[in-house]
Order: sequence, then C-alpha cells, then structure tokens
Amino acid sequence: MKQNYLLLSLFICASILVISCTKGPIGLTGAQGVTGPKGDSGINGSNGTNGTNGTNGVDGADGADGANGADGANGADGAQGPAGTANVIYSNWFSNDEMDSTWADSSFNTTVSGIPETIARAIKNAPSITAGILDSGVVLSYVKSSVLISPQLLPWTFSLDNVGTAICQMNLVPQVGSILYYVSNLSNLNATYIYPDNTFSYRYIIIPGGALAGGRKIDPKSMSYSELCRLYHIPL
Repeated sequence: MKQNYLLLSLFICASILVISCTKGPIGLTGAQGVTGPKGDSGINGSNGTNGTNGTNGVDGADGADGANGADGANGADGAQGPAGTANVIYSNWFSNDEMDSTWADSSFNTTVSGIPETIARAIKNAPSITAGILDSGVVLSYVKSSVLISPQLLPWTFSLDNVGTAICQMNLVPQVGSILYYVSNLSNLNATYIYPDNTFSYRYIIIPGGALAGGRKIDPKSMSYSELCRLYHIPL
C-alpha cells in the first residue's frame, strides 16, 4: 500500500513536469525600453613618432658656358654736331681800371715803314694765350661803350673830332700770356694822351685751332658780335 502510494506520487510529479514543460503560444512584443545615457568619450591615443627626413640628393654638375657670339658690325658714324665750346675761352667784360698795366704813352715803331710813333697802350694778362694759340688759333677782342651802338671788334677806327681831321684806331697785339691794347693816331702818328675814358670796357675771346675747324668755313672775324656769341654759346 505504501509502495503504491509512492508510485502514484511519482506519476503525479512526472505528469506535472511534462505539462509544465510544454511550449505555450508566443507572447506580444513588449514596448522598447528608454535609451540609456551616452557613455563618456574614450581617451585620445598618443601621436605617432615622426619619420626620419630623407637625405638630400646630390646637385647636378653645372653645364659648360656657351661660346661667345660673333661681334656685331660697326654702326654708321653719326652726323657731325655743331662746333663745341669746351675749348673756347672768353673773359668777362673788364674796365680800364682792371687792366694789369693801365693806359700810358709808349714809343712804337710801325710795322710797315718802321717810322717811330707814340701810342697809348694798356696791358691785360691772359694766361690762356699760349704759343699754340698764337700759331693756330684766333684771339679776338671787343670794346663797348655807352657811345657805341654795339660791341666793336678790334681793330676799331674812330674820329676824335667827329669831322675826320684826327683819325685814330684802337687795336690789340696778342702775346703769350697777355694782350697789348693800344690806340694809334693815324693822322700824325702821335697818340699822346689819347686814352679811352671809363665808359669803355673790353672782352677777349680765345678760339683754339681745333674749335675753329669744327666743319665751319666762316671766318669768326667776319661775324658780328652777336653771331659769334650764338655760334660758340657765349653769354652776351
């Protein structure tokens, strides 16, 4: 009896176990749960080690210089320019008081006849007059005064009494280093005390032979004072 009771108990337990293990129907999907908070960012990784720089390459050798080109043909000569003034020398206007030896009487022999005469003369130092200038250049001198219309090239002939009874001439003799200015009385060869007054002033112009050449055929002595100054760029 007791044995049967034990078997019955085992049977009931086995039945309950079988019934409880049977698969039931699938239940409904439950609602999605709330999203959880975002996790903390991870720690940045360490920078990698820089690589080693590569070795520079060797520079290539310089190329050889090219051969020099042939010289070009000479250009044609330019047209000759006007006469220059680099070697032309001229003084400022100077007065009687600026002569280095003032006006005085002096004995003089005329060039042609050798007859002695008395002249009035003064001397102005001019260091630019050299032997070369006297040989191949030209020394000009001009005189001006309030009684003259324009500067006069020496020699300059004038009358003392304005009626032609006493004809005189002012002239010059260029010398190495100086100019002799003198007045001759052409009427009687006696120019005693015929001195230019203080209204007169003088200027000399020295033109070397090279500047005279310059392609010019005009004799400077044939030109007016203003023409000469324009040609050689000399201030009036």
